[in-house]
Amino acid sequence: MNFYHTWLYQHVLNTEWLLWIIVIFVLAFNILSPIIIWGLMNGKSILKWGKRKIKGQKKHTKKEDGIKS
Repeated sequence: MNFYHTWLYQHVLNTEWLLWIIVIFVLAFNILSPIIIWGLMNGKSILKWGKRKIKGQKKHTKKEDGIKS
């Protein structure tokens, strides 16, 4: 059986929409990979880092207000 004449190849694998999904996935991975690698090297998840950063900003502003008073 010739693979190129099968329904799977003709209607799924050889379609424009599948190729665009693959292209978008590869581009998104290339753009996000530095962030993913940075998160893995720090050993912390991005969500925990974001929450801690927000809490750190609130604490930082309170400390500045205490120093100025």
